[in-house]
Order: sequence, then C-alpha cells, then structure tokens
Amino acid sequence: MISEMRGVEQEAEAETETLVSAQASDSPSAERQPLDEGKQRSCVVGFLYCAVYLIIGPTLIVVNRQILKELHFNYPMFLSGLGLLFTSIVTMSVVGLGWVKLEQRERVTLPFACFNLMPVGAAMACTLSFGNAVYLHLPVGYIQMLKAFTPVVTLTLLCLSRIEVPSRRVALSVGGICVGTAVASLGEGQLSSLGLLIMLLAEVSEAVRLVLAQKLLKNFKMGVIEGQFWMSPISSVWLFGGAAVLELPDILRTQAYLIPKAHPWHFALAASLGFCVNMAAFLVIKSTGSVMLKVLGTARNAGLVVFGALVLGEAVTATELCGYAMSLAAFGAYNYYRMKEM
Repeated sequence: MISEMRGVEQEAEAETETLVSAQASDSPSAERQPLDEGKQRSCVVGFLYCAVYLIIGPTLIVVNRQILKELHFNYPMFLSGLGLLFTSIVTMSVVGLGWVKLEQRERVTLPFACFNLMPVGAAMACTLSFGNAVYLHLPVGYIQMLKAFTPVVTLTLLCLSRIEVPSRRVALSVGGICVGTAVASLGEGQLSSLGLLIMLLAEVSEAVRLVLAQKLLKNFKMGVIEGQFWMSPISSVWLFGGAAVLELPDILRTQAYLIPKAHPWHFALAASLGFCVNMAAFLVIKSTGSVMLKVLGTARNAGLVVFGALVLGEAVTATELCGYAMSLAAFGAYNYYRMKEM
C-alpha cells in the first residue's frame, strides 16, 4: 500500500499547487488525454478477459461432456488428470525458462508439502473427478442449478472449522439458497439419486478445498502460475493414482485407450482448456476484481442452463426455473452481505 507523504512545508505546497493549476489551465487536454486513454485501454482489456472467461468455461464443460457421453470414455478421473498434467507441463516450462520466479520456494519443504499441499491437492482431485463424473448422470442445466448450493456447503465447513461465523443476514441468504435448490430439484423430472450423490460429493470436495486453501493461503501468498506449479503435479498424482486403481482395469478390458487415439483433438482441447480456465479466472480478478468473477460465474451457469435447454434438448420445467431464480436471488444476497462484512 502506498502511503501519502505528510509534513511538507506550507510554502512548498502553495508553490506546487500554483504550478499544477497553471499547467492544467494552459494545457488541460495534454494531461487528461493520456489518463482517459489509459482508462479506456484498461476497460477494453478487462472486457476481453471477461469475454474469454465466459467462453472458455462453458466450452470446457461441453467438451468434457462430449468425451464422457458421446465418445463413451466414461473415466472422469483419467480425463481430469489430463488437464492437470497439461497444466503441470506448462507451469514447469514457464518456471524453467525463468519467466516466472517462485517466491515461496524456500518455504515449500517436503514436510510442508505433505501436511499442507497434499490435502489441498487431494480435495482438488476429488472436485475435478466428481465434477466430471456428474455429467454422466445429470443434465447440464440442472447441474448448473445445483452449483448455486456450493456456498451452503462451504459456509457450513467454515463454521465447523471455526474459521468464520456467519452473520444473521448471511445465514438467511444461505437458507434461501437451500429453499431455491430444493424447489428446483422437485421440478427435475428425471432425477438420478446417484447423480445427486456425486454432485454433493463434488460440492463437498470443492468446499473442503476452499477451506483448506483459505487456511493455507492466509499467510502464504502466491500467484496463479506458482500456485499451479505446486498444486497441479500433486493433484495429478492423486488423480492418476485413483484412476490406476479404479479405472485402468476397465480401460484395458474394454480397450477404451483406443478412444483418445481415435479422437486426439478432443482430448488435447480438454487438457488445454483446463489450464486456460484457471488463467482466465486469474486475469479477470487482476483486471476487474473478485466480485466480477463471481458475477461472471453466475451468468455463465445461467447461460449453460439456457444452452442445455435450447441446444442439448434438455427439458427444463417451470418449477425448476422458479427454484433456480430463488437460488440466484439468495446467492446474490449472500455475496452482497459477505462483501459488506469483509
């Protein structure tokens, strides 16, 4: 934070103010024009980052769904691991070339990684694998509706871990999210119990990841490249380890390993988009702030609900839309009160 200098003599201040006012009166456009151009450039860059984020996220969801359902590659852990493997290669290359410096290299010792990074990596691996697996059982639009329930799980874990105690207004907003999600679930005609369980596991895993990351990063700051440099290989180990036990025998038995060979571009696109989503989110936060990221995330989910209905032919009932509208309103109130209390 830049602190203002005080204690300057009054005569020097008077002379400075006179000089500045004289320059402003002589050539007002000379100073304002560069400032206006800088603001316009920042707005354009921020708009482009937001547009890229809105495009990449849904594209990744559609590509993963196509691989899982249409190409019949029903192995979400292996698919998620490919994205993290690509991210690991990119970040290691960037760091190896000297383009990014690791600020926390000395702090990341083997004991530190085992007791701090490994749990976060495991939670991230579970989030990605369950998040992909749910598309095998539930419609895309309904999954986006259920994502509004994530703050409820996250806040519950924050309370249980005594990291944060919500205010009454935040608690009421969370209650509204619960009611809206329940109404949307009642309107879903083809409700899968297994799909709901997987979605719940995905949201619990995401909440655990957020809580652990918040606790870890409280006094341990790092940029997005450095964070991915440490976390992606660890999460990849978790995912490929789980895939080796749970998915590899079936892959070998059914010869599903021929599917990536027959459709290499689908898998390459899915792997690269996983990295691009993280980068786009970081650039949005850097250029516009974390509030805009939440707004864009909500808009993106709502857009996927419409996409699922119009393009994928998924049935969306009026009860679902009503419940989703209630969840969105409560979600907006939740974010508003959380920001006011920060």
